[in-house]
Amino acid sequence: MTGPLYALHSLCIRPLALSASVAEGLASGAPVVQTGHRHGAILALPGTEDSVFMSAPGLGLLPAHIVVRKRDLECVRDALAGAQAGALRLRIDAADARIFRPVLRPDSLDPQCARARAGIAAVAQSLRVSAAPLGLGVTAVEALAPGSRWLQYAAAVQDTGAAAESVLRSLIGFGAGTTPAGDDFIVGMLAHAWATRGRGAPAIAALRMLGPALPELTTAVSATYLRAAARGEFGSHLIAWVRALPRAPASRAIALAKRVAEHGATSGYDTLAGFVAAAGSVRAAHRSRQPVPESA
Repeated sequence: MTGPLYALHSLCIRPLALSASVAEGLASGAPVVQTGHRHGAILALPGTEDSVFMSAPGLGLLPAHIVVRKRDLECVRDALAGAQAGALRLRIDAADARIFRPVLRPDSLDPQCARARAGIAAVAQSLRVSAAPLGLGVTAVEALAPGSRWLQYAAAVQDTGAAAESVLRSLIGFGAGTTPAGDDFIVGMLAHAWATRGRGAPAIAALRMLGPALPELTTAVSATYLRAAARGEFGSHLIAWVRALPRAPASRAIALAKRVAEHGATSGYDTLAGFVAAAGSVRAAHRSRQPVPESA
């Protein structure tokens, strides 16, 4: 077989790379193309709750991701246009595909590291100055202003038990889009929690408690990314930025953050805002318990 083959409503492709979660899930059956995406397509993986993003190279690597050649992606789009919803299955020949797992190492970021704090502060200022578009219904200046409810949310999830779970529940599904802005903000907070406090971080534990309810609270795609974040799996651009913070000068931190910001219409900005808010609130949260804000 030298290229894509059509058989009724089935299409066979040879991906360049697969995330480990997708490679493991393929044993449950052939993925089904659900919908087109401006950068690719969204697939359902039978036997799992995950939604999978398919794209050509160049967009970074995501926790549930299939990377294919551009010509194969065009074939999928063409086939999708001629098939009924949910009728296009993909047969995946992954023999030569690279398998990746985009994991952020737990406890890899010291929140007191001077260079990391300087890099985060530089990114925060860049978000404010650029009037970064947020899907949260506020500007970056408002979201990151001292005393804002978004900083209160970030402080509350540093707490244990019901407080963190209540805040997360109020944010999950908040906003429009394939990945609602509240979910993207949470992913940023979780990346900070994972990098600074590891698997035992209250925010991580609270999200795991909410795991069974995610399909009812948000979109299938967003639920996939939230479950991945609870395992320490994030987009490769976000991971690269966090990894660089302890050693990169502020200019490099800003440059890497811009790659994160390019994801989605506002998803990248909302994720950065969540991380910055968590970093800015962590010391205050240790000093005093913040009241749990009302629903977003």
